[in-house]
Amino acid sequence: MRFKIKHGRVFALAVVMCYAGFSLDAQPIPVELMMGNKYGTVNLSFSRNFSQTSRLGFFHMNTVQFDYKDEANNSFILQDLIYVETFKNLRVAGGVAYSKGGFNPTAGIQYVYSGKNFLFLCAPMVNIESEPSYDIMTIIQFKPDINEKMKLYTRIQALNLFDAGGNIKSYQWLRLGLELKGLQFGLAANLDEYGPDPSVEASFGLFVRKEIF
Repeated sequence: MRFKIKHGRVFALAVVMCYAGFSLDAQPIPVELMMGNKYGTVNLSFSRNFSQTSRLGFFHMNTVQFDYKDEANNSFILQDLIYVETFKNLRVAGGVAYSKGGFNPTAGIQYVYSGKNFLFLCAPMVNIESEPSYDIMTIIQFKPDINEKMKLYTRIQALNLFDAGGNIKSYQWLRLGLELKGLQFGLAANLDEYGPDPSVEASFGLFVRKEIF
């Protein structure tokens, strides 16, 4: 498949960068596979400080969408950032973003709150190019205990990508399931909007999420 051949080096580089960022903190990487009725996705996103006392850290997001029938509908977004925490939970970040359009420098801020059972991330960024585009990534994750062995798992991940002409791509990914022995699984709904006057395209299915490495 052309998609695999053309972009194989990019994904290999992403894995290397993941190891580079995580080797300093020796923590696992969460990877999610969603299989919907229209397409599937692989999603990986994390952020870690380089050490427990460092204000510097590494943020990585890698999202791949693969269509079951038409390869032309495949898409991906890769973002690698170095950040510095300026105030509690508030970071200034800069790095590169990569998609089918190629590499672009990107910079912005991140607000991150991470508790025992709750995670909130809001990250507005500007992609620096001849005609700049902007994106806002939001993640809300809540994992309350059901009992000593099981948790309820809920997650919303949303992306709004736009430029001076309006919306380019937006999505809202909804997850509802359970967590058992570090494995999350359950129901998934992906809602996508394309173009300046979008309508919602939905894909419903199942997801499984596991920390690896």
